[in-house]
Amino acid sequence: MRYAFLTELYPPHVGGQEVFFQELAEAMVQRDHSVDVYCIGHDTGLDPDVTINGVRIRRNPLTNRYIDPPIPALRRNWPAIIEYSAWVRRQVVAQQYDFHLLNQWPLLHVPALPRNVRKRTGIHWCEIRDDRIVGTAQKRLPRMAAANFAISNAVATTITEQSGRPCSVLPSGIVVTQYRAADRGERSGALYVGRLFPHKNLPLLIDAFELATARGFVGDLVIAGDGSARADIEEHARRSPVASRVRVLGSVTEEQKVELLSRAAVLGMPSQREGFPRVIAEAMASGLPVVTAKFPENGAKEVVAQYGAGVVCGTELADFAEALLTAQAQWDTFSQAGLVGAQSLDWSGVAHELEIRAKEVIEGGRTCG
Repeated sequence: MRYAFLTELYPPHVGGQEVFFQELAEAMVQRDHSVDVYCIGHDTGLDPDVTINGVRIRRNPLTNRYIDPPIPALRRNWPAIIEYSAWVRRQVVAQQYDFHLLNQWPLLHVPALPRNVRKRTGIHWCEIRDDRIVGTAQKRLPRMAAANFAISNAVATTITEQSGRPCSVLPSGIVVTQYRAADRGERSGALYVGRLFPHKNLPLLIDAFELATARGFVGDLVIAGDGSARADIEEHARRSPVASRVRVLGSVTEEQKVELLSRAAVLGMPSQREGFPRVIAEAMASGLPVVTAKFPENGAKEVVAQYGAGVVCGTELADFAEALLTAQAQWDTFSQAGLVGAQSLDWSGVAHELEIRAKEVIEGGRTCG
């Protein structure tokens, strides 16, 4: 089958959805499908038309200001979104793909497609937002597509409730065999792996780690990643009374990340906003329990609860500290649950699920709104 993936951004831009669409596209190619990706180029130096690992990647427009717009409050460069949406309409219609998978972002590309194309289209919902504009999109856009997918059960439930349309789950996958589950005796400390942005809420993890160490938490706190908040996080770590036990590594390679996941005792995810963070699946495959908090827009809390792979706690500092200690104390239970759950997240199974749903849409169809 010939698939078109329409997504806001794609590697080398770094992010959860970028990795999701890249690795799903490559998994589909390995299953003898053809995949063309249409995305916005976040750097004018990128190739507008290139094939990598069997996936054709087409970028338009190319702009250095997409993720750094002239009006920062808009978060994105909306003229670029309008140009992209008009471009994909022309390109996708002309190519006559069998099925189209659209990232929810950047929203406008969904209604830009003609109705006959949307009859062979699924939208992938990576997160839920509470603001008015996105809330309206979550209600209306699912009605325009033949199928809807979500990154997790919780996101699927919300999309169904808000739109009245069924939504199945297409989670963020991993290659399970790439990860190593070391024994408990080889592990210690807490770990964070991911981008360093304000909404990732790393000061909460640092301060909770300080409280937990006073109550016997074993090992250091390692923070791996980079981003706009890195300097602030490093400064917060330096001011901590347990600064000597907090290390901010910056960016790490895939090999280093796998090693970190296999050596830590607990993964801390203090984010205020997440969909289905890939690192949770990676932690599960590594037998690493996860601690996350009940922030309203934090989809990680539903994922951890669904698989029983760690502790979901309150949002206060004392809550997170207690959860770190609980994860350490009940390590065997959470570790084993994560290992079992990770088997369902292998990319081979995720790709197979997309095949099944795409065939159902093509063969049966659903009238689009």
